[in-house]
Amino acid sequence: MKVKLQDVLEAMSFTNPETEYYYSTETEEVLMIFDGMVNGDDDPELIEEIEDGFIEDYIPLPGQYDIDEYSMMENFVYELPEGKAQDELENVIRGRGAYRKFKDKLYNLGLEQKWYKYRDDAYEKVARELSERNNIEIVE
Repeated sequence: MKVKLQDVLEAMSFTNPETEYYYSTETEEVLMIFDGMVNGDDDPELIEEIEDGFIEDYIPLPGQYDIDEYSMMENFVYELPEGKAQDELENVIRGRGAYRKFKDKLYNLGLEQKWYKYRDDAYEKVARELSERNNIEIVE
């Protein structure tokens, strides 16, 4: 079985509470389920099959709550050199609105590109772990 790394990364980055992504072991494609549709097509039988748990045929990709971006933010902050940037970012990731405040502070500190690289690498690690766990070959 094979899957394109970019397909998995895109699915992970677009996940939300209304959208689920699965890898089909039969077609070797990533499927998006949204609003009762599979990849934009009305296919109630396929949705029922997936929902009934044919996990050997449809492997769920990490969803919004499986991808812990808050921990990613914390790890990013603690991996920065000690100093002003680390202190300021550590303060903004506490409490409500942490992600928005974090992004604003990254911009103010000129660290947004460094964060996006860090986050992309973390997403790729999750994708590779998923593929390894399920014996799926990653295609670049």
